[in-house]
Amino acid sequence: MFKRTKVTDGTATGQGPDAENWDGKEVGFRKKSKVPGVMITQYIEKLPEGKSHPDFTRKPIALTIQEGKFAFFKAIVTGDPKPTVVWSRNNGDVSDPARYQSKYDPNSNEHTFEMPHVKPDQADTYKCFAKNEYGQAMVTVVLNVIEVGFKMTKAPQQQAEVANCNFKKVLKRRSKVVPKAEEPEKKEGEIDPKFWELLMSADKKDYERICAEFGVTDFRWMLKKLNEMKREREEEQAEFVKNLSDLKPIHINADGTASFELEFDLLDPSSSIYLYKDGEMIPYTKELGDKMKHCLRKVGRKYIFSMRDLMPEDAGFYQLDVEDVNMFSTDFKMVDFLVKIQEVKAMEREDAVFECVISAPLSKLMWFGKNMPLEQGDKYDIEVSEDKLIHRLVVKDCMVVDKGIYAACAGIKSCNAWLVVEADKGAPKGKKTARKTTRAGGSGTDLQKVAQEQQQILDKEREERKEKIKAAREAAAEAAAAEEPEKTADSGAGKDKGAAVKVERIDKTSVAATTTVAGDSGSGHSAGKASGGAKQDGSHADAGGGHSAGKASGGARKDGSIADAGGGHSAGKASGGAKQDGSHADAGGGHSAGKASGGAKQDGSPADAGGGHSAGKASGGAKQDGSHADAGGGHSAGKASGGAKQDGSHADAGGGHSAGKASGGAKQDGSHADAGGGHSAGKASGGAKQDGSHADAGGGHSAGKASGGAKQDGSHADAGGGHSAGKASGGAKQDGSHADAGGGHSAGKASGGAKQDGSHADAGGGHSAEEASGGSRQDGSLADAGGHSAGKASGGAKQDGSLADAGGHSAEEASGGARQDEPLADAGGEPGITSGLSDIHAIRGQPAELTVKMNTDCDGAWFKDGEPLKSGGGISITKDANIHKLTIHSCRDTDSGLLRFVSGDLSTEGRITVGDVPEFDEDDLHKFSKPVIVRVGQNAAFKMPFQPQESLTVSWFKDGTELKDGGGVKIVREPNHSRLLLRDCLRSDSGEIKIQLKNPFGAVEATSQLIVLDRPGPPEGPVETVETTSSVIEIKWNPPKDDGGSAVTNYIIERQERGHSLWTKLGDVSAEKTSFRDRNVTHGKKYSYRIYAENPQGLSDSLETADSIMAGIMILSGPPGKPKVVSTSKTCINLTWTPPEDDKGVPIIGYQVEKRKKDTNQWLALNAINEPIEDVNYAVKDVTEGAEYEFRVSAINESGAGDASPPSAMACAKNPNMRPCFKDPEDFLVVRAGNSVRVKISYEAEPPPHITWLKDDEPIAPWINVINTEGMSQLVIPSSKRSDSAIYTIKAKNSVGEAFFDVEVRVTDEPKCPGPVELEQTVYGKVAVSWVPSPDQELDDRLYYVVSQHDSNTRMWKTVADRLFANTYTAHNILPGIEYHFRVYAKNDMGLSDPSQSPTWGANSNRVPISSNGVSSMEISFERPPSILVPLKVHTPPKGYQLYMTCAVRGCPTPNVSWYLNNTCINSDKNYYITNSCGVCSMYILRVRENDGGEYRVVAVNSLGKAECSTKLTVRD
Repeated sequence: MFKRTKVTDGTATGQGPDAENWDGKEVGFRKKSKVPGVMITQYIEKLPEGKSHPDFTRKPIALTIQEGKFAFFKAIVTGDPKPTVVWSRNNGDVSDPARYQSKYDPNSNEHTFEMPHVKPDQADTYKCFAKNEYGQAMVTVVLNVIEVGFKMTKAPQQQAEVANCNFKKVLKRRSKVVPKAEEPEKKEGEIDPKFWELLMSADKKDYERICAEFGVTDFRWMLKKLNEMKREREEEQAEFVKNLSDLKPIHINADGTASFELEFDLLDPSSSIYLYKDGEMIPYTKELGDKMKHCLRKVGRKYIFSMRDLMPEDAGFYQLDVEDVNMFSTDFKMVDFLVKIQEVKAMEREDAVFECVISAPLSKLMWFGKNMPLEQGDKYDIEVSEDKLIHRLVVKDCMVVDKGIYAACAGIKSCNAWLVVEADKGAPKGKKTARKTTRAGGSGTDLQKVAQEQQQILDKEREERKEKIKAAREAAAEAAAAEEPEKTADSGAGKDKGAAVKVERIDKTSVAATTTVAGDSGSGHSAGKASGGAKQDGSHADAGGGHSAGKASGGARKDGSIADAGGGHSAGKASGGAKQDGSHADAGGGHSAGKASGGAKQDGSPADAGGGHSAGKASGGAKQDGSHADAGGGHSAGKASGGAKQDGSHADAGGGHSAGKASGGAKQDGSHADAGGGHSAGKASGGAKQDGSHADAGGGHSAGKASGGAKQDGSHADAGGGHSAGKASGGAKQDGSHADAGGGHSAGKASGGAKQDGSHADAGGGHSAEEASGGSRQDGSLADAGGHSAGKASGGAKQDGSLADAGGHSAEEASGGARQDEPLADAGGEPGITSGLSDIHAIRGQPAELTVKMNTDCDGAWFKDGEPLKSGGGISITKDANIHKLTIHSCRDTDSGLLRFVSGDLSTEGRITVGDVPEFDEDDLHKFSKPVIVRVGQNAAFKMPFQPQESLTVSWFKDGTELKDGGGVKIVREPNHSRLLLRDCLRSDSGEIKIQLKNPFGAVEATSQLIVLDRPGPPEGPVETVETTSSVIEIKWNPPKDDGGSAVTNYIIERQERGHSLWTKLGDVSAEKTSFRDRNVTHGKKYSYRIYAENPQGLSDSLETADSIMAGIMILSGPPGKPKVVSTSKTCINLTWTPPEDDKGVPIIGYQVEKRKKDTNQWLALNAINEPIEDVNYAVKDVTEGAEYEFRVSAINESGAGDASPPSAMACAKNPNMRPCFKDPEDFLVVRAGNSVRVKISYEAEPPPHITWLKDDEPIAPWINVINTEGMSQLVIPSSKRSDSAIYTIKAKNSVGEAFFDVEVRVTDEPKCPGPVELEQTVYGKVAVSWVPSPDQELDDRLYYVVSQHDSNTRMWKTVADRLFANTYTAHNILPGIEYHFRVYAKNDMGLSDPSQSPTWGANSNRVPISSNGVSSMEISFERPPSILVPLKVHTPPKGYQLYMTCAVRGCPTPNVSWYLNNTCINSDKNYYITNSCGVCSMYILRVRENDGGEYRVVAVNSLGKAECSTKLTVRD
């Protein structure tokens, strides 16, 4: 049972409603609303029946709107009693009616809060309260206002806010990427700010692409600066959001929209979110995505920005900010198609290829097929070239259903083309053809050439950007060098710690007597070290700039030439070397806790030191002659001091890093002794020399140690820096050649070999726990060693002063080596660690052994986590000469920790971690090992539980090949189990499935089997004929290669007789038997067989015999009679022959005809044997006109084609001579004047005749065209006139005879109307109609007249006379009291003329007077106004039914009746059939429509009055 908690509304002052009505202190119960974001407080525990607390059914929607627009919020609330709604805002009041208006619409129950002409100061979080006596509901909504332009009134407001320290509001919300219009003029080579914004939001795999795009080549500098900017940005972001993750750059979706996504949690839900494009703020909506172009939706923690209706101008740089801090940046680019995909025509079972070239590199295009997105899989291959400009889509194994439109989309650009799949007509019916190995399609152009040209354009643009940046940097460096003044020789003071720190000596190095020789060292990167060597001839010795805790120092020279040290970056150090002649020695400035000091000079010229930063220390050494001794800057509380010299020459000490130490060695003759910087508690010391030669020690890293060996002849002994408890020492040589030891990494070791003749001994660069050092040469040639990734490189020394370089990168060390070809004295002296400790993983319960190897026999002590260790308690500590071992007999969790071995001043350490190899539960392992059996097309699933562990890697394998997630493979990794899903399994997916669990302690595997069941494969062929007789055929085959995963149960045999289409099942045989005897055969007939293999999953595909098998021996028919040529033409030769006299007792199926062209020896069959000609005559149509052929015929029976007949006589393919004749000509043609006349006459004649055209037996005019083609002649008159009417005669004549044909051509036009019409009555009941002839009567002898009559009773026009060639007509049955009208039309072959209208014939016009013979009569008047005898009735017919509507009207004279629908006259509407018969007025509708409904009204009018009636018509559905 849940306990209810009573709460008090915690609305702050100024946020809630008025205090009088809304005190905000009522005690209530929290309730949950169905609408998210609504807070409900119920004042009483149990509500009365029928009552309810307030709630929102529609809450206000957040709004981002431009300044000056109309802003409003809408809400709908419920509750009984009806709640009161009040609006408020967090920062300010809403009492000003000019700015805030609350409205309520009772019809829609909507509460509206309006802000006309919204201003920026109204941007705030608003609250809506709904309250009744039982509770209160509250919801918040955010209004964002986008400012437009600059307001003069802002200045006083901003000053006031500054005075109140409200700087946040004073700052205008702007993107760090300014708009293009406001962008200042960019300096030559300056990097676009977009570069850094993109890098901070991009994946590491995209860094190289972005750098190449913006022309940045210095990756180490970029990474260093990027890390600094990321730290600053993360600190800013932490003030507003947390858990920022899953940044997905902008991309085009399948629905045509573009979107980008990111996830974060807002610390303050009311924080404002802003969107920018190219530095300009853009408006967006949160929920009304269909109303605005831009939309920002929130789904859980995910924020999705989307853009619809994409246009080219939408390309740009998009940013999302929370308040004033950028969260995400992405670049939206538009690419175009240089070569578009083309239409592809492919045969069935062939692959189709669509390919295109785009204008800019793109890793992926969106491909669509028939409006569906396509992905890489079994059906489609999506290929992309290395330069990402050429994209291909391969539609594999095309079928007819694959035809359609395919499209490639790159942003808003797209191109599409048809795929047409043609059926393989050559494939046998009922069989599935094999898949073709060919490909159809392609663009038809050299895509590689187009892509190379485009790549050249892109490379050129990229190189131009690089050159600009390079030039700008060089110019800046030169300017900085020119401005730097010369300084006096002193040592630079540290900013945070200025006191000199004495360098404690940790290790001791033996000193050997040598002569002074110099060497150079290359730049050290990433905790590497580089120092400049000294040279006898005064040539240049440089040290490259150290990056990321690297060190560089300038070498010394005798002749006073310059020795420079590159600037050290990120805790790097650079110091200037010393010179005897007083010339300048410079040291580059140390950055980020680095320090640089200037060297000393004998002549008192200045020696400069770069400034030291961040608590570094440097002190100058002491010299007897008063010259300067400098110490390099100390970094991170490191120490560096200069060594002492007797002659006052320079002694330098490299900078100490991270509590490391470095000290310079001592020299008796005043030559140079340097010590490399110590890193991470490492040690480095310079060796001592009696003759003043150079002894260097590389920097020690991670508790590693490096010492220089001793030499008797004065040659150089170098030791590389020790990394990760590794150790390296230089070997000894007798002849003075160089012996170097590379830096030790991860306990690995590599050194350069020694040579007696002074030739080069090199060691390759050390990568990932490898080491490389440079050898030496006597002739002064170059010896290089390049160490990468914690490797080491040292430069060899030369006698002639030429350069020897060593370049160390990534926690490596480079030092100048020394060499002379005097005999070498082996190094002895102080102990050193040759093989140190490293981190190991030990298995719980198993023994573990740690070994330290020294170069001498000396004692040592073991420590664990700072506590000393002794033998006992499962631990054994042993010593065998110079080998120290610590053995743990059975590892436990308590044995994990940091182990350290100390011998005197030497130490090495490594961490031991105790754990277990992953394990499977026995029950789970047994369950997993059971095979998974599925059918083809089904999904196969594997699941393996395991115990959750850290650093556990789960991998799935099939037949030894690792499976990756994607395509038909789905891999799910959960903390306590992993699942593998194989979709739509094929038979080929059968095999071993293995899961592997791997952690640092080991790996464990479990195997299972996947068995995919399918129909068996077809039996193996070919089908062999074991026996064939007149009554038996026996065949044999082999079992199928693939039984489908289950054994074959039996074989099914079917047979088809040649010439028949029906296959008949003969029976089946068991799986052990692979032969069959067919005893039901007919001698001489041929049969085909097919065999199926069957297993529980179904039938296989069939194995069919290649050729038909004949029962018994072959019996061929005798030859038919000699073919005879019946007739010939240029396209066909007709043959006939007689059947063979001897058919050998076997029925003849048909015949095969062959032809041979004259002067050739090859006979060509006109029909195949399996398509015999059943008749004894044949029309050969495959002939060439004018060629001569002979033919022969063979009879075909069940055994095949027999002997051929004798050849026929030679026949020529040409038409026989014949008299011209015309084929189905037309003898009359009517054409409208002005149109062209075309008279086409087809004919047959051999030889071709001579054609002549005549007009009325006269030659035709020259403007009349005659076009003659084979078998047809055409007469063309371009623009005809009436005068072109005539009889045209075509005359065809050849050597055989001639023929004539006449065609009457009449050129006419629509006739003009007749003249005035007159009416006259001479006899009662008859009227004579006469008219003036039409003007075209004389021009057209085919013109006639048509008379139409109309009377007032029927009110319809009807034709009473047609084809009148006279100009008079007598109308009969003319009744008194009825008005008559007549129309006369002229008509010819083109149609009717306009009518000539007669005068009205009525009761009082042209009447023949009737005599009364003197008898008078009394006059009686029958005239009366109209009246309605029977009114209209109401009708409700269904839609589509017919309708009759009638009424009765009387009046004298006869009234004129009109029908109206909704006050619109419908008498002339063709949808209504209206009649008036003796006063009965009717209206008929054939099919009632919806718009026929309404009010119908009948109006009767005569000279005495008017009457009307009405009704309503309702149409039912």
